[in-house]
Amino acid sequence: MAHLSQSQAEFTAMAFRASPHATVVGSTTAGADGNVSPFALPGGLHTMISGIGVFYPDKRPTQRIGIVPDRIVTPTIEGIRAGRDEVLEEGVRQILGAETPLMVNQRMIVKR
Repeated sequence: MAHLSQSQAEFTAMAFRASPHATVVGSTTAGADGNVSPFALPGGLHTMISGIGVFYPDKRPTQRIGIVPDRIVTPTIEGIRAGRDEVLEEGVRQILGAETPLMVNQRMIVKR
C-alpha cells in the first residue's frame, strides 16, 4: 500500500486530533514529517535528512511510522471502476451518521 501523504498533510491530521470530536479517515501516512537538512557527501553527492523529531503530545513518534487513521479506508478496484471515492464517502458517513443511505452520501459528493 502506498503511503502518499507526508509533511504538512501529516501535521494537519495531527492538528485535527486536537479536537475530541475529530475522526481521521483514510490510510496511514508516509511518516515523513519534520524539517529537511541538506548536506554534501564525498564524491560530489548530496542528500537530505530530517533533523527534528515529530511527536504527539503523549510523546509517541510519527516519523517513519506515519499518522494512523481512526478509520482505515482504502479505495477498492470496484469503487474505482464505479467512479466512487470510498475514502471521501466514509468521511461524509462519519459526519452524517452510519444510518445515512449510500445513495444520499454519493449524491452529496461532487464528481469532477
